[in-house]
Formats: sequence, C-alpha cells, structure tokens
Amino acid sequence: MLILGLLPGPNEVSLHKINHYLAPIVDELELLWSGLTLDRTFEHSEGRTIRAALILISCDIPAARKICGHISFLVLCHRCEKRANYENRQHNFAGANNIIIAQNLDNHRQNALKWRQCKSQAARQRFVKETGVRWTELLRLPYFDPIRFTIIDPMHCLFLGIARWIIK
Repeated sequence: MLILGLLPGPNEVSLHKINHYLAPIVDELELLWSGLTLDRTFEHSEGRTIRAALILISCDIPAARKICGHISFLVLCHRCEKRANYENRQHNFAGANNIIIAQNLDNHRQNALKWRQCKSQAARQRFVKETGVRWTELLRLPYFDPIRFTIIDPMHCLFLGIARWIIK
C-alpha cells in the first residue's frame, strides 16, 4: 500500500485546483502502468520490469468527490443513478424506487470529457448539475474506474453521523 499524496491545508483545495495536484501523480502512475525496468540484481542480471496500478481511492466524502470527479453526495450517488430530491430545504433520497441501476463508466468518461470542453465556468456548472460529472486527471489512467475504485472511509462516515442519517 502506498499513500500517494496528502493535500496541504489549512483549507480544502478548491475544485479547479485539485487536478493541478493530481497531474504529476497521474504522470508517474502512467509510467508505472506501462512498466519500468529496475536495475539488475544478483537474481536478475537483465533487470526486472515492474508494473503498478492505482486500485482504489480511500478518503472522506468531499475529497472523494473532488478527486474522482463526482458531484456532491447530497445530489447524486456516485455508485448508482439515484438522485436526491430537494424538499423542505433538504436533499433526500426518500421515495426513490428500490431498483439500483449502476453508473456507467463509459458515460462517466464521455461526460467528463464534455465537461472539460465547456468554454466557461458557468457552462461547466450547468453541465455538472445536469450530469453529476466533472473531469479528473485520474481519467487519464486507462484502467481507472472512478465509480468502482472510490471507497469512503467508514469511520469518517460514522464520525460525521452520515451512517445514522442514511439509516433514518
């Protein structure tokens, strides 16, 4: 296991700056995915080729949303197509049917590319409200799935009362 980065404080990194932190990490991950040859050793006189991949993102909900290009969890689930409604000045998922339709990775990637092509900040905000997707540098990795590879820290969810809120 490898921690690739901690973002500096004291405040959260804004949405438009998070990709500046991710870009050099993704550059290194692309090299690792294609393979690197290590110097020769006693056991491997020709050197040894290694490959590595990013297999999950583990962090709190706001960070996961920013890093993986998802919209707020108050609006849309990142794993399924369930959307919250807004009643009594609160977002909630009540009243939605029990059928869970998983988010589609291909649609997510296409929407992220379209978001990146928007010409203005206002256009990007409208687009993300419609689709729930933003561009993330992690999508440069051909194998990365921001839907399946995002896990939310369970202890943080308990600490914030999110588990209690979901159960209610």
